[in-house]
Amino acid sequence: MHYRFLTEDQSSKIAMDILVPKLLYDQDTYNIYSYKGIGTIRKKLKPKTDAHKRILLDQLPRLLQGLGRTPNSGRIIILCDLDDRNKESF
Repeated sequence: MHYRFLTEDQSSKIAMDILVPKLLYDQDTYNIYSYKGIGTIRKKLKPKTDAHKRILLDQLPRLLQGLGRTPNSGRIIILCDLDDRNKESF
């Protein structure tokens, strides 16, 4: 199985670089991508930010659309922290 981990910042990526190899089986493959902030998911599901800004939730619809066209694309895991957000509403 192939896994793609999407993290909202570089520090989460560093943590995942340490943890993921310990959690997956030897035959599993993975990539870990870090973004520059969490952003928001738009109601119209079209990114309003420049793709080069790499803000996770703003780019998520575009990313999922592209991965949906890839056969056997595996699993996508999105990692965000709450910061000061309300858990229920987030």
